[in-house]
Amino acid sequence: MASATGIRSLVQKAKRRDPDAFGALYDEYVDQIFRYIYYKVGNFAESQDLTGQTFLKAFENIDSFEIRDVAFSSWLYRIAHNLIVDYFRRESKRENIPIEEHPPTPSNRGNPVETVMADLDSERLYKAMHKLTHNQREVLILKFIDNLSNVQIAEIMGITVGAVKSTQKRGLISLHKILGNSSG
Repeated sequence: MASATGIRSLVQKAKRRDPDAFGALYDEYVDQIFRYIYYKVGNFAESQDLTGQTFLKAFENIDSFEIRDVAFSSWLYRIAHNLIVDYFRRESKRENIPIEEHPPTPSNRGNPVETVMADLDSERLYKAMHKLTHNQREVLILKFIDNLSNVQIAEIMGITVGAVKSTQKRGLISLHKILGNSSG
């Protein structure tokens, strides 16, 4: 993972339309943006398409990104979030999206939460996550799958840090109950 200074430098170069710099930003964030979209949409092909659209919009609008306002990763997640909202608006059967057999597992970078989640049955966890409210699912994905801070999650979702914390707590309690009830 590149340092914050390295990311700022790449963003500055990308704003000057340096394709190598934007390519490096793409390489840095594509996996986590795809994972975020996949866990929201549940369809591999649609997730690939929305990931591509996210980076296309980022490239087209890089001039409007201000480093001092939000982190670049938060800006990408916000673009992805908006595309997902648009996707679900177009889809009349939001709750009937089929669950694929093998959702992507989080990369193991030594994070204990990722290690535990990777050991869980991915399909069972995926189904349980989709029984949560939209906001609970989004907070838990951003927090525990993508390892974002509460501040970044608040920026992405347009809510307060306190709302992130309470949504996370309610989501974890609900997830615990769902997984507890489905284990029998």
